[in-house]
Amino acid sequence: MSDDRSSRSEGLGRDSARDPLARLGASDPLARLGRLSWRRPRRGAARAAIVVGSLVGILVGLGVTVAAVSGVAAGIRDLTKPSTAVPAVADGGAVTEHMSILTNTTGQLGGQPKYTNTSWTVKKGETVTVVITSYDTGTAPLQGAQMMFAKVQGTTTGTEQVGAKTVSSVSDVMVAHTFTVPALNFNMPIPVATHGHVTVTATFVPTKTGTFVWQCYAPCGSGSNGAGGAMSTTDWMEGNIKVVNG
Repeated sequence: MSDDRSSRSEGLGRDSARDPLARLGASDPLARLGRLSWRRPRRGAARAAIVVGSLVGILVGLGVTVAAVSGVAAGIRDLTKPSTAVPAVADGGAVTEHMSILTNTTGQLGGQPKYTNTSWTVKKGETVTVVITSYDTGTAPLQGAQMMFAKVQGTTTGTEQVGAKTVSSVSDVMVAHTFTVPALNFNMPIPVATHGHVTVTATFVPTKTGTFVWQCYAPCGSGSNGAGGAMSTTDWMEGNIKVVNG
């Protein structure tokens, strides 16, 4: 857009400059004085007054024309000079998502632990703080390949807050649940609530858009391996995170 504006401005400058200068050439005061000098005035005083008046008029006109040309040039300079404005930087923003892990539940999987606020939408690039308050006083110790989920992953600091304490991992035998989003490489281990409840807080920044499944990877469900029931049921120990463009 700046190129078009500059070309229009330059075109304006050429046209505006060409016409005044052409008029100046047609009414050159020196040429006019030359033509007047060889004529013998019939009435000396009157003719002299006319000559002086013409000269003054021409000089005044010349001054006005030069001022106009200078004004056009200044306008062109103002239109084409680089802008000093600093472009605004978009703010990524911030959002906090509160979740709870309840026990003694009713309904489809009555009695099995359940997350609340299981699906939510956030924006790519914004800072997302996840606050999980668990009321589960039972443990679901990690085994085998599950051991990796005892470590905090994908947070902005590499840590999480368990109450007032900053930790980078939770003992595998003290894990009750996890909040894990594999596609976003994000994992929050949730320890057992030893005093009625425990609050765990972590922050991350999603860097890609899409709908991503989160799940608890601690064996807290039913069945011999603890992977059934609540652990594999949406809106209990599983949900979705939708990341959209800001």
